[in-house]
Amino acid sequence: MMQPISSTPYPPVQQNGYNPAQLPQPSYNAVKIDIHNPSVNAPGQQQTQPQYAPVTNPYYNYPQSSLYSYPQGAQPTYNMPSTDAINNADVAAQQAQALLASLAAQKAAQQASAPTIQQQNINAPVAAIPAPQITETKPTETKATTTAPQNSTTKAPEIVPPTPATPQIDLNSFIARLSNKDYEVQAAAMEEIANMVKDEPQKATELLDEKVVKSLQDIIKADSSKLQGPTAAQIAARQKLMAGQKLNDAENKLANTITPMEQAERNKSYAMFTTAIMQKLYGEEVNKLANTTVPLTELPGAVNIVEQLKDNPNPMVRTSAIEALSYIQQPAYKEDLKTLFQIAKNDKDKNVQEAAKVALSKLDAMTGATAQQAQPQAVQTQPAKPQPTAKTVAMQPQTAVKQAA
Repeated sequence: MMQPISSTPYPPVQQNGYNPAQLPQPSYNAVKIDIHNPSVNAPGQQQTQPQYAPVTNPYYNYPQSSLYSYPQGAQPTYNMPSTDAINNADVAAQQAQALLASLAAQKAAQQASAPTIQQQNINAPVAAIPAPQITETKPTETKATTTAPQNSTTKAPEIVPPTPATPQIDLNSFIARLSNKDYEVQAAAMEEIANMVKDEPQKATELLDEKVVKSLQDIIKADSSKLQGPTAAQIAARQKLMAGQKLNDAENKLANTITPMEQAERNKSYAMFTTAIMQKLYGEEVNKLANTTVPLTELPGAVNIVEQLKDNPNPMVRTSAIEALSYIQQPAYKEDLKTLFQIAKNDKDKNVQEAAKVALSKLDAMTGATAQQAQPQAVQTQPAKPQPTAKTVAMQPQTAVKQAA
């Protein structure tokens, strides 16, 4: 009986450094030169064996292993399928064919018994679909039609930045006219401001500017002592006019001519009136916004008006200062104004004294009206008296006749 071939490979033959002895090759040269064992190859000469020991350790002992030594992995093991598994697969295939045959028979029976239904061919050619209309549609138009509803629903609210308010008043124009050297131009500008505060107070709030207030204060504090005043002929013509005497044309013109000093003093009165009107407007605006009253000393230009009342040598300017302070009176300023008017009542000029008395009477009337309004309505047995209103001072040019008086 044959022995089975073993799968174990034969062990590799181990090689050592021994070189087999080489047989002597025939030499065809007459003379053979050998350094170690020279000999002569001539006919009739007996060959002698070399006298040196055989080489046991050559100079070039190369490794005897294979140059391509790859690592040898484990050989995979293949298991052949058994005959039982093959038989089972055949049986399963036969059963599947029988099941398919029965299902096909049932489907044919159902189709035969069911009514005939016209079926749609789902494999109809694409030419029946209006494909050219879809392909010809431009991408931009399609995008516009599809994105339009989205923009109408998801569009964020547009935030419009506030536009800067356009000023209704040219402040530079007012400042330039108030700073003009022409006294008539100054007077016209101040009269326009007073009318605007009276007729359009909301628009006039733009005039509450620091530069406008400063221009008015410069007019009030202007030094008019070095300007030309009325001459003796002018004073005589004015006195003659006041006495009711008849004047010729030259005297009449001379009496009504206003000198530069008189124009400057008149504009001081105008500037104090205009400042008082703007002070009242300023106080009302602060009361609306902060529900508080601005102290008298903090009103713009109030200190300069008080200084004119105390120090200005012209009685007309002092009288104008009293009327300006009386215009802004209110219960919060009662004590301060009362003190100023008491001092002015002792002025050496009769016109100033009369103006102080009128201002004190208005101050007392304002105090009484305020106390009467504070009482409950049930206590009042008599109809309430009408409140005294502040007298509006019209800024009319002072005539030369009043100045001469």
